[in-house]
Amino acid sequence: MRRRSVLQLGVATIALAGCSGTNVNSSQPSGLEAAPVDATDKVPEERPEPLIRYQFTCTAQDGTMIGKFSSLDEVWASTRYMHITDCQVAYVGSSPHVLTAEETAAVNTAIAAGAAPGQASELCLRIIRASTRTDPRNLAAALSAYGVPVVKGALTLAPLAPQAALLTRWLKTAAT
Repeated sequence: MRRRSVLQLGVATIALAGCSGTNVNSSQPSGLEAAPVDATDKVPEERPEPLIRYQFTCTAQDGTMIGKFSSLDEVWASTRYMHITDCQVAYVGSSPHVLTAEETAAVNTAIAAGAAPGQASELCLRIIRASTRTDPRNLAAALSAYGVPVVKGALTLAPLAPQAALLTRWLKTAAT
């Protein structure tokens, strides 16, 4: 009981000291106030937001939309990635669709593997779609529909994709 009274008295003293109205300035001048201002100091330029080139509309097996994403990295980082069974990819960047160096390398790989040359933009979209996520239950059928050239292009574009090992394994079985 006595200990409780001492604690209550301590709390009351602290509360009264805070309300006493005495203003004690315990702050110290900051280093910023003393720093001289140099007219040659420049504010670093901000980097512009990356241009959004693609829109990925990903759905689950029951047809519910999982999300709309603007890059492969966003698709792969989705908390519901393992539920994705289909991703539609559309080019939404500035017209016309000019391929990046990585996309061009993937398209060239697909063409070298037997894809029909011509519509590089359309071939690039198929390669990107193959790089998103293929439902493991339908993996063989879906990859057969893409074809070996598109799958090789997908592995060139995204060699570290979450399903890269599955694509590589499928290529080995498709080649035999």
